[in-house]
Amino acid sequence: MNIALREMARNTGLCDEWYNAWSDESTIDECLERYVRGIDFAIKHDWPPLAFIRRHFRKEDLHRHHIYIDEEVDINGENGYYVFLGKCTGRLTIDGLYATTVYVRHESHIDVLTANGAKVFLSYYEHGDGRCEHDGWSRIMTYDRREKKEGAC
Repeated sequence: MNIALREMARNTGLCDEWYNAWSDESTIDECLERYVRGIDFAIKHDWPPLAFIRRHFRKEDLHRHHIYIDEEVDINGENGYYVFLGKCTGRLTIDGLYATTVYVRHESHIDVLTANGAKVFLSYYEHGDGRCEHDGWSRIMTYDRREKKEGAC
């Protein structure tokens, strides 16, 4: 699977530097770390396709890297990244002095709640959406990266 992922990425436009640094012996965790580090590339090229992720990755492997696909979630989050793919629904709560980046993609609907100094950078893609709530001590910066259809505001 590792080599198939690497070749799919290369065929999608992965640069020489990242391609050459990708070992034939990369583990699942290394592949998932690479996915999160290269999330802009992954989103831009829709790589790997959802069908590939569903077929080849176990949920427990994805969860170690805060990646969720087609799940109902109720997560007490922390620093780092959270990626919601497919048709996720539920809530992500960030309570405390954390800086967290959240990606809501495809048809996911995730409510994000923050408190006590949390700072969240929340990006919506495709048809992803959700509701946001924060107390006076925390902030949520939202970025709408969904494609605007003709005639939309």
